[in-house]
Amino acid sequence: MNELKALWQKLLGPLPADEQWELWLTLHAESVVRKGVLQAAAKNLSLGQTMTLDYKIRFASKVMIDQTARDEENAARREQLRKQYGGAR
Repeated sequence: MNELKALWQKLLGPLPADEQWELWLTLHAESVVRKGVLQAAAKNLSLGQTMTLDYKIRFASKVMIDQTARDEENAARREQLRKQYGGAR
């Protein structure tokens, strides 16, 4: 979590509360949280660094939710294909 916090602070400034980090890391893989931070930083730059902390948190959360959903859908599809075609992977 400390690496993610350091990344946020470097790219986005003031940190969300510890409870927010705990929630993100409970709901999402660390790589997904990292992606959320990076995409929030890109969005903030595209908006001239005008995003509020609340907006940054909401945007990063949405990125994480969407990515986790995609990852879960892809895993389910892979499993379905494995069962259907008998892959040994």
